[in-house]
Amino acid sequence: MVTAIDGPGPLGYPPFVTSEAPILFIGGLGGSGTRAVAGTMMALGYYAGGCLNGANDNLIFTELFKRPDWIRGSPTPQAIDRRLALFEQVMREGVGAMSMLRWPALRRFRRQQGRGLVGTPGAIGWMTKEPNCHLFVEPILERWPDALFVYVTRHPLDMAYSDNKGQLGNWSWLFDLDPDGFAAPEAAQLEYWIRTQRRLDGLLARHEGRIYPLNFDAFAADPVPHVAALAGRLGLAPDPAALAAATREVIVPSTVGRWRERDLSVFTLEQLEFCRRTGWPVDP
Repeated sequence: MVTAIDGPGPLGYPPFVTSEAPILFIGGLGGSGTRAVAGTMMALGYYAGGCLNGANDNLIFTELFKRPDWIRGSPTPQAIDRRLALFEQVMREGVGAMSMLRWPALRRFRRQQGRGLVGTPGAIGWMTKEPNCHLFVEPILERWPDALFVYVTRHPLDMAYSDNKGQLGNWSWLFDLDPDGFAAPEAAQLEYWIRTQRRLDGLLARHEGRIYPLNFDAFAADPVPHVAALAGRLGLAPDPAALAAATREVIVPSTVGRWRERDLSVFTLEQLEFCRRTGWPVDP
């Protein structure tokens, strides 16, 4: 399996040329609100794949890319591109014989994935929601020149107190971060947010217009204008009824603002100041 995808050889197949809506990726830290954002775009007609979990994560993307050992081995750009090419083929056409030859573990997704986008009449295009995909922003944007990456974030102190610390465990080393070096897990989680945010700032500068930062707190409080703005960026013009239907299930989670009831002394003054400078209040 690894030899077929990651061995020497040419890049993967070129991207498909279509007249669909732009390819959409939605990522961010776990617990940042990507599920709700993805749900609205699915309601507007995007095909998100047949193999989703309860959080709308694309499990085929997870299978191919959420692999810490592979990433620790510093895969080449060509190896990453080959996996992205395979992923697009599966999203568009389902898990065929060639896909299973290149990655045998995909067999278990074959029935659920069906015929992919081509078997989904009425879909306006395809999208992927998987929080970890933010690690592959640049290869994604390079492979698909018209794709848009939506990077969802929410109040960093609410994120710090989230129980969803999977990315901290899997990827802290990518950001030169040792979680055991902090006084509390919440401080380590906040530092992970800070370092991913600094990386995002650099990505935004290098890929102007290709990455769409979305403030989940503002989105949840008033989703219609935020979904309308995102749709407009994608060249879509849903009518008011469609926007209302797409945002019907968006709620403000009870966890919004939980940081105001917590002990902020576990964080360093430098961490709190970074949050303040980036526009997030930290004074209860």
